[in-house]
Amino acid sequence: MTRRGFTVGEVLLALALLAAAGALAVTALTSLLADRSRLDARLEATEAATNALEEARARPWDELTPAWAAARPTPPALARWPGAKLTLKVEPEPDRPRVKRVTAAVTWDRPEMEPWPPVSMTTLLAARTTGGKP
Repeated sequence: MTRRGFTVGEVLLALALLAAAGALAVTALTSLLADRSRLDARLEATEAATNALEEARARPWDELTPAWAAARPTPPALARWPGAKLTLKVEPEPDRPRVKRVTAAVTWDRPEMEPWPPVSMTTLLAARTTGGKP
């Protein structure tokens, strides 16, 4: 008499292999979703920093002050990311009296999670001249 089917040991081994494969798939999916979230946040941070630098470029030279930079709020697009903060700095460029360095940096204050690296952009803006005069 021949027997058909699987033994209990074979079935248990197959279930163990399926469980291990499922656990690996869930781990990979979780990692993928976390990376996607981080990349989305960095993209929005890059856009916010770019917009802040463009706004600085559009302002009159005399209004580009540290006080103006400190008064800028965090953009609404970044508000959806916990702990996101946009910081602007306006500094005179050493040895260049009519040039200012504007830096936009986005940082995340996430004490309960792995820290994300900041996004930072810098531009140099010179005083506009008309007819060769400042």
